[in-house]
Amino acid sequence: MTEQQRKTQRKTHEVPEGKAEASLEPVQLSITDLTGLAQVVDLASRRGAFHAAEMEQVGAYYNKLNAFLVWFKSQQEEATEGEEATAPAPEAQE
Repeated sequence: MTEQQRKTQRKTHEVPEGKAEASLEPVQLSITDLTGLAQVVDLASRRGAFHAAEMEQVGAYYNKLNAFLVWFKSQQEEATEGEEATAPAPEAQE
């Protein structure tokens, strides 16, 4: 790496003044974002984007993410079913 490349790389990692406060805000991730990420990893692996030596680690992260998404979906379904079961029955109209 040349000295110019090192300088450029350092500049890209510096936080401009006034932006430091904004960068302290937490990043918001939704279930939709995580589902999209799982789809990207799946697609990239099918297209050969990862070397064979990397596949085990990528697969482990994918499996962990996918297991979380499946768990989350089952929790949502249970909550929805619970709300439907406890909701009052509509009154019959005469």
